[in-house]
Amino acid sequence: MRSRIEKFITCKFGTGVDKYCNSVWYIATIGVVCAACHMLQIPITGAGLLTVLMTLALLFCKNSFTLMPFVMMCSFVMSEETNPQSGYYNSAWKLSLLCIFLVILVAAFIFNLIYYEKWRLIFKRVYLTVSLCILTVFLLTSGWFSSLYRFNGFAIAAAVAATMFVPYSMMVNCGEFDGKKTVKYFAWIVIIAALVIGADMFQKFIINDFSSEGVKTYLRLGFVGPNTGAALMLLAIPMTFYFVYEYKHGYLFLLLIALELCMIFATRSRASIIVAIPGTLIVAIGLCFKKKKGRLGYYITFGLGVAAVVILAIVFRHKVAEICKSFLHNDLTGSGRTTLWILGFELWKDTPIFGAGFWALPATDSVYWYYSFHCTPLTYLYCGGIVAFLAYIYHRYKSIRLVFSAKLTPERVFVALTAVAMLCNALLDIAMTSPAYVIYYSVMLALIECDVKKVKTDKLLTENVK
Repeated sequence: MRSRIEKFITCKFGTGVDKYCNSVWYIATIGVVCAACHMLQIPITGAGLLTVLMTLALLFCKNSFTLMPFVMMCSFVMSEETNPQSGYYNSAWKLSLLCIFLVILVAAFIFNLIYYEKWRLIFKRVYLTVSLCILTVFLLTSGWFSSLYRFNGFAIAAAVAATMFVPYSMMVNCGEFDGKKTVKYFAWIVIIAALVIGADMFQKFIINDFSSEGVKTYLRLGFVGPNTGAALMLLAIPMTFYFVYEYKHGYLFLLLIALELCMIFATRSRASIIVAIPGTLIVAIGLCFKKKKGRLGYYITFGLGVAAVVILAIVFRHKVAEICKSFLHNDLTGSGRTTLWILGFELWKDTPIFGAGFWALPATDSVYWYYSFHCTPLTYLYCGGIVAFLAYIYHRYKSIRLVFSAKLTPERVFVALTAVAMLCNALLDIAMTSPAYVIYYSVMLALIECDVKKVKTDKLLTENVK
C-alpha cells in the first residue's frame, strides 16, 4: 500500500506540485484567491479553493513550511459583510460545505503526519518548548477563582496558546529549513498578505469616493479591523528591507516599502505609525553601512526618497502640522487605552494571582470592551495574573537568548526585526492576543530557531572537516 502511495507522490505530477508549493507562485495564488473572494464577498468559494491548495501541499509536500501561506492568510477570505457575526453562515448548505472542507483538510493533515512520519517529531522538545508550555498552562488557568470567569475567555486563551505553540513546534521539528530560500519564502508571505489587505483598503476607498473622513468607520476588513490590518502590514516592512539588503538591485524594493508605509498611514493606526516611522528610518540608515550589493543605487534611491519627503513636508507644512497636532491631541487617553488599563487594574486587584480572565471587561455604553487590554504585558497580567505575567517575561527572556545563541545571519536579523516590530506594536494594540496574528509570531520563532540550528550544525561540520 505504501509503495503505491509513494509511487503516486513521486510521480511527475506530484513532484511538480511539490515544486509549485515551495515557490512564490503558490503564495501569490493563495493571495489572489483571498483578495478576490474577500472583495467579491464569496468566502465559501474562497474556502473551497483554499482547501484544494492546502490539500495539495499536505499530500505532496514533506516540507511543513509550505503550510505557512495557508495558515497565515486563510482568514483573509472573509469580508466585514460575511464575518461570522453577520449571520452569513447561518444556512444549512453553507455550514455543510464548510464542514466538508474541514473534514478534507483534517484527513489530509492526518495523512501528512502519518505518511511523512511527522507524528513522531511534531511535539519533540526544542529550545522554546518549555517556555511556551509554561505560558500555555497559565493562559489556560487565567481567571481561575475570579467571579468574572467566562467560558469564552477560556476559549480565546486556548486559541492564543494553540496558535502560539503548535505552528512553532511543527515548523521547527518538521520543516525543511533552507536558510535564505525559506526566509525569502516567509518574506513573500508577509508582503503578499500586506498587498491583499492593501487591495481591500483601495476597494473601500473607491466605494467611499476616496474620502479619508471616517476611515476608521468604513475600513472594516472582516478578518481584521484597521488597527490590526496596519499591524499586519507593518510586518512586511522589515522583510521587504531584507530583499533590499539581499539583492544587487534591491534598492528598487524601497518603492514597495513606500507603498507599505502609505497603506499604514491610510489606516490612521497610531500604534503602527509610531513603530513604522522610526523603525523604517533606523533600518534604512543601518543599511547605508551594511549593504554590499548595489550600494550606489541604494544611496541614490534612499537620498531621493529623503529629499522627496522633505520637499513634501515643506510644501504641505500646514497640513502636516494639522495632522501632527491631531495625532498628538488624540493621545493614548483619547484613544481609550488608558481607560482600559485603569479598568483592568481594578479588575486584577481582586484576583492578582490568576487574574480576572480573558473577556472580563463588561460592555457598557461609554466604554469599548474587548478581551485584550491593548498592551501585551498588561493583558497577560490582568487576564492571567502574576503567574501568566511571569511566564510571559520568562518566555521573552528565552526568545531574546535564542536570537543571540549563534552567530548572527542576515536572515535571523531581519526575522527578529519583524518580531520586534510586532511586539512594539503590541504594546499599544491587541496583536499578541489575537490568534490570527499570533500565528505570525509563532512562525517567526520557528524561523529564528531553525536558523540557529543551521548555523550551529554548519559550524560543527566545518570543525569536523578540519
